[in-house]
Amino acid sequence: MKPDLPVSEDRRHPIRRVSFYTLGCKLNQAETASIAALFARRGYEVVPFHQPADLTYINTCTVTNEADAKSRQIIRQAVRASPGGRVVAVGCYAQVKPEEVAALDGVDMVLGTHEKYQIFDLLDRLEGGQRDRPLVRVTDTGDLETYDESPFISATSRTRAFLKVQEGCDYACSYCIIPMARGRARSRPLASCLSEVRRLVAEGFREVVLTGVNIGTWGDGAHRFHHLLAQVSDVAGLRRVRVSSIEPNLVTDELLKVVAGSEKICPHFHVPLQHASDRILRAMRRRYTMADYRRIMDRITAALPDAAIGADVIVGFPGETDADFQQLADALTRLPTTYHHIFRFSERTGTVAAKLTDPVDPVLRKERSAVLREISRKKEQTYAQRFIGQIKEVYFERSVKEDRWEGLTDNYLRVRVPVNGQRLEQTFQPVRLTGWEDSVLSGTVAGA
Repeated sequence: MKPDLPVSEDRRHPIRRVSFYTLGCKLNQAETASIAALFARRGYEVVPFHQPADLTYINTCTVTNEADAKSRQIIRQAVRASPGGRVVAVGCYAQVKPEEVAALDGVDMVLGTHEKYQIFDLLDRLEGGQRDRPLVRVTDTGDLETYDESPFISATSRTRAFLKVQEGCDYACSYCIIPMARGRARSRPLASCLSEVRRLVAEGFREVVLTGVNIGTWGDGAHRFHHLLAQVSDVAGLRRVRVSSIEPNLVTDELLKVVAGSEKICPHFHVPLQHASDRILRAMRRRYTMADYRRIMDRITAALPDAAIGADVIVGFPGETDADFQQLADALTRLPTTYHHIFRFSERTGTVAAKLTDPVDPVLRKERSAVLREISRKKEQTYAQRFIGQIKEVYFERSVKEDRWEGLTDNYLRVRVPVNGQRLEQTFQPVRLTGWEDSVLSGTVAGA
């Protein structure tokens, strides 16, 4: 172990300790984990955020105005925690408002969504002492046409790895700033994806989650996303493949056939709904109607009757009436979705939706959100209880107490089992499911 090194107030000292903070989506989290792993491999000491560090790397989010404010707050906390350290702000907020970020006290470098991977080429600039103004490196996302990021070290835990296969989005949803922050849709080449999966398997990972901004648009010449999924699942030694969020219009029959025909691909889909009112969906500039979404759900459940199906929902969008909200609540109750991520609409400067009239009162947004969360809670419980009495294979990832371990089934059910001094991390175990408590299934390892 390296000695405990004090952080000097002299900003010209070498960078040895590095801390990280991530705001926003799982993709951001995976990207930060990738950078952190690269720092660790190069011999740097990675310490928890809020501990003194020579360099603090903050991956920002800009999905809402509140996300911008949270990013600024975290930057200020980093400066207070390490007054002699350097602060690098990267990612979506840095991309969309680089000068605003650069003007914050204590920021030494601002890197856009593309440049965040170039940090190692710029470390000498940070070690050269305090600059008159921060170094800003931000490429216009409109100029990014190919997937040309540096190698993505995908591991984010000791059990599961997120593999980024796609970047950017060509859709123009009225509430979303992400196309401006991340640019047009670009795909990681098939050979690179497969090479990374093999590397991860060689390092001991048995589950890979394919992720991206709009993952269903992945394409590599004649190959489409279902081809990628099939070839990843064929990698020797891999036990599970999971797909992150995929747009409704991109859930194809070919994709469902690949998933249904594989023992490795998890029967788990996350398909954003956003709303159930066609009028609101049009205002959101979504690419489907509610009838389309229902047909997609029917196709999923016909191909995979036990699949977990998640959905993102935005409540309180401008113009949402009581009738619109009731239509949404009824739809969430009746659809075969098994859990929901509920988001209260938040105005984002720079989007079409931020300029819409007839806003919903924030108090009413909160009340409606609570109603939808309760619907989701009940549906999650009902779905989980369907499997009580069955034996399901669980991939264990962590201990929650000295005598309890938790893991996930292929269909995204969290399971907790008692053990007697046994370590289950990174093992697949058959578990007989016996009950439901505190939003977790309980069970016992079969044969134990």
